[in-house]
Amino acid sequence: MKLLRLKLNTDFGSLKENFQINFRLPFIEKDAAVIDWDEFSPFCFAGLNGSGKSNVLEALANIFYHLEGCVNIKQPENFKTFFEGHNSRPDAYELEYYIVPNIGIPYELENTVKVLIKKEINELPELFYKPYPFTDIEDIPVTILANKKSIFPAEAKKYLPELVIGYSSGENEILSIPFLKTRLIHYDEYLEALVRNYEYKEPESNMIYIDYEMSQAVLLSNFLFQKKEVLKPINDHLNIIDIVRFRMNLNLHIEGEHRILDQFQDTILAFKNCATAVFESKDKLLLDFWINDDTKAAFRENFNGDIFKLFRAFQVLYTLNYRTIPSSIKSDVYQSKGFYTDGKVPVPAPEDNVFFFLDYRIQKLRRETNEVSNLLLKNLSDGEQQFLHSMGICLMLKSRSALLLLDEPETHFNPDWRSKFISTIKGSLEAAGNNNLMMDLLITSHSPFIVSDCKREKVFVLEGQSVSNPKINTFGTSVNIITEEVFKKKESISDLPIKEIADIKALPLDTLEHIEYAKNAARILGESVEKVLLFRELLLKEKELRNNDTKL
Repeated sequence: MKLLRLKLNTDFGSLKENFQINFRLPFIEKDAAVIDWDEFSPFCFAGLNGSGKSNVLEALANIFYHLEGCVNIKQPENFKTFFEGHNSRPDAYELEYYIVPNIGIPYELENTVKVLIKKEINELPELFYKPYPFTDIEDIPVTILANKKSIFPAEAKKYLPELVIGYSSGENEILSIPFLKTRLIHYDEYLEALVRNYEYKEPESNMIYIDYEMSQAVLLSNFLFQKKEVLKPINDHLNIIDIVRFRMNLNLHIEGEHRILDQFQDTILAFKNCATAVFESKDKLLLDFWINDDTKAAFRENFNGDIFKLFRAFQVLYTLNYRTIPSSIKSDVYQSKGFYTDGKVPVPAPEDNVFFFLDYRIQKLRRETNEVSNLLLKNLSDGEQQFLHSMGICLMLKSRSALLLLDEPETHFNPDWRSKFISTIKGSLEAAGNNNLMMDLLITSHSPFIVSDCKREKVFVLEGQSVSNPKINTFGTSVNIITEEVFKKKESISDLPIKEIADIKALPLDTLEHIEYAKNAARILGESVEKVLLFRELLLKEKELRNNDTKL
């Protein structure tokens, strides 16, 4: 999937009507505009707080959530009661992108179609497409509303990305809302299959939000399936060698006349086939896994060599933890057109959950002593957790058309990790053999290091109601220059030492004694451009006073 254009024809958050982003130039055969299609090159949204950069990600998440509500057929009754195909947030927009239809054909440029989705206020969205090479062909309309009597999704489902994945290191609740609604839909979808006793394979919707719990599944899936060279950056930067062991705790709750996992027995059997030890009672199933090459081989065999199939299994199990949420709360969330759901969805007690990990241990190297220790995953720092989340998400999506929406993924990174973040993901994706035509990655960031890793045409600076590429070539540019150009901070140091410099400049500098006093006061400052300029000013003033004394 490759984004082309987003235009909002109504207000959304801090983004006003007529806001538009042209992600890339339209495709022209053999033109340089498509060079970036087959290389990893993320979009970066930068700007001051409140500029609206996160709103871009939120708008896209909401658009695809609403489209999924239109095209899918296995929507639970509670959701269908409140879903309105003609009403969404944003409620009027135009979205264009390139994608290979999900009909089992190779993901190659020649199979690409150009998709246009239009929605007017209080109207159903419309989807049109043009086959490659996108010229001299009329737009082809596609049915976007699912027929309730059909057993197949609406035709437009073929032209949506297979996955829309959201992640926010800053707990961006607004971004998470459409994904939270999707999780509730997933649970009710599973429950209806359980109660009505029809086959359930996987969630129909393509929306996935990666929070702390889901990130455990991401990490585990990667370490069980990926080759060592793909995981090498994780070892290099985080010193994590491997997974040591973990336990899957499954509570076998009863829903009506069925045990909650009755619709998931084939997958549970696959997990049992991989387990080192199994303990099962009337109401509990414990699966212990000690990880070695044989364990990894068993997982690959039982999950058909598909890393995403394993992740999907964990996703469904986590989804079942929403069993305790009352229908009245789900109705409130489904109807919510506000910005917050915090506090509306209660957190269940461990015994009320269906699934959680226990004794999840990793092997980590302490390089200064060359010692290897076994740690609980939760003992990693926030920065290490975030690095794993972001890396793992990207690595897991091989052979899937995907849109990744990462909101400030580097919040807890140290400067070194921030400077290596993009290049590390790029190296791992290349080692994994990812098809970059299938993925677009959007990042919001306050870090000049992230901006410096992105090409100018992929960096969007939001300011007021305008969005534009920086005037400078951002790729490889000094972070000081980017800080001034993009984040509007001219000084290279923080406010307190800037005030100290201003106070020194305000001292009376009319005698050599005063100059010497000012120089001594400035020596408390660390090295910076501002300190160099201050000393230059003091030395010039000192030279001027000495010249005057000589003349006298």
